[in-house]
Amino acid sequence: MSTIPGLVVFAIGNDARGDDALGPQLGARIEQASPPGVKLLAEYQLQIEHALDLRDAAAVLFIDAAVGLGQAFELRPIEADSAAPLLSHSLSPAALLAVFERIEGRAPPPAFVFALRGESFELGEPLSAPAASALEAGWRWLSARLSVSGLLAARGAAAQHQQRDRTGHDAPEGRSHAEQ
Repeated sequence: MSTIPGLVVFAIGNDARGDDALGPQLGARIEQASPPGVKLLAEYQLQIEHALDLRDAAAVLFIDAAVGLGQAFELRPIEADSAAPLLSHSLSPAALLAVFERIEGRAPPPAFVFALRGESFELGEPLSAPAASALEAGWRWLSARLSVSGLLAARGAAAQHQQRDRTGHDAPEGRSHAEQ
């Protein structure tokens, strides 16, 4: 993978907590594919110091498990939220972008959350069957768009319509673990 990032990817989660491993497992696939211009950071949680990793980024992608998704995965743009709590450990993606804005004095790069449907987060459990299916579907979709230009193009499509569940109905928005 490139050392000069165009796209910074945070794969968030804990391999020891069931479906919370979705972020790290998708991150491992990204690492194996080694796409050019991508800097991968696999982390249990976001911390204030991660704002420094965004300095030279053209775009940012936060990958995490999400509860309440009606579909296997969802890509959505995210913006800095200066009202989000700033704890020294465990920030939301929006809070991390706000930290970047504060320390750099400029807007953060375009940012996205790629949420994968998770259902079971018990310590010591493997991925659930629905999460394993979400991982496969998410990788198939994301691997074709894993670049700054790919995500920016996907952002335009996502703004026009929501991902739909198998029944064709609009799915409710879930929240990734990092956003809760």
